[in-house]
Amino acid sequence: MKNQVYLTILFFATSILYAQEIKLKDDVVYSGDKPTFSFAKKSFNNELYVYKLNTKEVLVHMLVDTNGTEIKQDDGKKIIFEQQKVTIQSKVFRTRKWDFIIALLIEEKVIDLNGDINLDNLNRFKAKYDDNDVNKTMR
Repeated sequence: MKNQVYLTILFFATSILYAQEIKLKDDVVYSGDKPTFSFAKKSFNNELYVYKLNTKEVLVHMLVDTNGTEIKQDDGKKIIFEQQKVTIQSKVFRTRKWDFIIALLIEEKVIDLNGDINLDNLNRFKAKYDDNDVNKTMR
């Protein structure tokens, strides 16, 4: 009985913590009801550029990575932070929508709601999700 109470509390606490609602609408990224970033979709929705709000300063560039094949099972997503010179290639995000990835970047504190990028958290995110990270195979 005691464990059920703890599990229920843990469930509600984590759902509240991870309830970062991100919406993409009219070229604006909304966090809840607050406009946070601007964005532009390109290449038939296969690319997404996220900008600081009402600017053309690129925060992150995301695209579908087809690996040059027509087989979808080996596709992934590429997340590029050009200013920081960091690229993340991951098959984990293959079926995820852009808003999920933006919410995850915010949740992992890679990008804050002002558009500032934390390099330490970005490197940790890369180590966690990048398919080409050499350190993953060394663990």
